Amino acid sequence: MRRERARFPTAPLLLAVVGLLIVASAAEAQADAAALDGPEAFDGSFRLETGEVVTGGYMVEGGDLWVYIDTENLRRGGVFERDGLTARSLPILGAPAEIEFLPGPDGRIERIMWREDGASLAGERVYPHTSEPVRFTSADGTELEGRLLLPRCEGPHPAVVTVHGSGPVNRYGGTFHTFFVKHGVAVLAYDKRGYTDDPSRWQEPDFAEMSADAAAAVRFLAARPEVDADRVGLWGSSQGGWTVPRAALDAPETAYMILRAGAALGGAETVLHEVRQELRAEGIRGMTLDQAMDLRREIYRLAMDGEAIEAADRLVEPYLDEPWYRAAFGDGPASVVWSETRWGWMQRNHGYASAPDVARFDGPVLWFLGELDENVPFVSTHTALERAFAESPGNDEELVVIEDSPHSFIIPSEPGPPRYAEGFFEKMADWMAERGFTNEACWR
Repeated sequence: MRRERARFPTAPLLLAVVGLLIVASAAEAQADAAALDGPEAFDGSFRLETGEVVTGGYMVEGGDLWVYIDTENLRRGGVFERDGLTARSLPILGAPAEIEFLPGPDGRIERIMWREDGASLAGERVYPHTSEPVRFTSADGTELEGRLLLPRCEGPHPAVVTVHGSGPVNRYGGTFHTFFVKHGVAVLAYDKRGYTDDPSRWQEPDFAEMSADAAAAVRFLAARPEVDADRVGLWGSSQGGWTVPRAALDAPETAYMILRAGAALGGAETVLHEVRQELRAEGIRGMTLDQAMDLRREIYRLAMDGEAIEAADRLVEPYLDEPWYRAAFGDGPASVVWSETRWGWMQRNHGYASAPDVARFDGPVLWFLGELDENVPFVSTHTALERAFAESPGNDEELVVIEDSPHSFIIPSEPGPPRYAEGFFEKMADWMAERGFTNEACWR
């Protein structure tokens, strides 16, 4: 019997990218050595003998995976499972491929061998960077841990704070991080609040807490001597659409915002869209689907009005034996479907929308939406953002629609393997370069 899973808008990006390695060392030899035993050793960019550059590394969001992609032409890329010095791709993105990581004399990864379609291509490390563990403190005194990736080229560097999507995610973001390093941009990536202490007991923080954490990250990054404080931005995916705009207002040091498949409507409205798509995928249609969604909407309304979960139990009681209720919710009342903890989270967060915060930000904004996004309602989010941009005091906002794209930006392709959406990485690189948010000396 179907049982409601915990929903923390929006669902984690199943995955979204791909690349290759490079030793991620810290500023000191001791930190360098430590990185060799961890995932940092496999982060980075490699130029294949064809001239293509694959970039990426470890990525927790979506699973315990390794993501590598050629972000310039998208011809090569995949989502991999790694075993020692070998990584084999999953049938999620790109053609079947295998990566062999080849350490140099000092034990650090210096080269790779990319095998695909019976051919082997050697790759040499390019665009090197360091990876330094960091700590910073949020507004309420909570200490957060993460890492600072610095390009090994002359600074001070433009920089970006990368903000999480939903779910238990941490400082590792695969290609989403090494893409920036490749363009001479320093990256601050951190564990979501509560994750560092015990991932197994982690609970989704409130939007306000996550926004405060992102704002603290911006302030911390802007104060670093290696960073150009006038060129610090915020980048976020999915749930980051709620937390990034508020963080940008709370941290005036924020020079720009970039959102990928970012949510902007109220939490309840967005989750209702997500649930409808999931129920349809499970074969629930017509009047049954409408009844299930109407009831869920009323349940969310009770939560946002501050009612106790017992009020939701009374609401659903007449429908407990209906086949459509069991198909959509499982067996039992609301207090069985949702825990008290989850109900409290819904009370505090389901009414929040970020579009009003977007309307108050006066810096450059680049926002990507997937035309077929199953988690973020495309038409209503697009309309809300267009309105927010029109009201904004800024004059440099751009909304980019990725055609035929779901939430992950990984597009099914028949015939052939799934492919990463064109128009995302290339547009982001050009947009940042045009505004001086990259370091051309590092990557040209």
